[in-house]
Amino acid sequence: MKTILLLLTITIGILFPYGHEYTFLIRYFLMVMLFFSFLDVKVNKEIITKKHFVILFTIIISASLIFILINPFSPELAQTAFITAIAPTAIAAPVITSLKRKKVEFVAFSLLLNNFVIASLIPFMLPVVVQSQADISITDVLFPILITFSIPFISAQLLKVLSKKIWTWLVNWKDVSFYILIINIYIATSDASNYVQSEFSNNLGIIFLIAASSALLCIFFFGLGWIIGGKNYHHEASQSLGQKNNAFTIWLSLTYMNPISAIGPVFYVLFQNLYISYELHKHRHEN
Repeated sequence: MKTILLLLTITIGILFPYGHEYTFLIRYFLMVMLFFSFLDVKVNKEIITKKHFVILFTIIISASLIFILINPFSPELAQTAFITAIAPTAIAAPVITSLKRKKVEFVAFSLLLNNFVIASLIPFMLPVVVQSQADISITDVLFPILITFSIPFISAQLLKVLSKKIWTWLVNWKDVSFYILIINIYIATSDASNYVQSEFSNNLGIIFLIAASSALLCIFFFGLGWIIGGKNYHHEASQSLGQKNNAFTIWLSLTYMNPISAIGPVFYVLFQNLYISYELHKHRHEN
């Protein structure tokens, strides 16, 4: 049902791109989603493994190499592939891992590690990626990103200490973050659609290349995660590496790059949810 809703949202965004006027809301919706995600994240040193850092470095190195290889041929595709690949672990990844009855703590630590490290590195990487389009100040990117992540994290942890009753009530409403993601996807798709119609109306081939690259990246990350995880953590590592925080990279694309770059993460949302739906369907039939 969620996959159908995603497809419907993307279609509406393409056909009725009225949401492009509200791109400024994406950041605030993202902060709400992160707040819900950080509510019940528990981390202790016993769950930290070398595999967590292998996953983190895989994201960073893969995104960098992809950009370097593609950029000489197509800067637009290179930027889109980079911003799609650099996305950290999705805020919904621990939830999916829980539904599969695997080790949620493993994915929870990947969520925190990958999101905070990549959020800190992005301001230093983006100026290199978009140098042909704009002069981006590292500090102009760093502070908004740190604020976007730190406020939800600190708020969630404080609430847990100050009001256990409200914290428990909000934890039970975590699924609302999916519908906030749907709103973000509509706005991003609308903005991308509006941009394509005005700037790329005679070159729709780039859209198909972006869709194909997003599909290949989805297969690559989920598959590589399965290998990195080994016998004990293949489900968890695959989820940590493959299921990406696309809301974050959609916001980055629309804020510091261009709307065409947001199409990559939007397509990735679709492909990763198709894969996750298949995985959950398979899990239900196996148990």
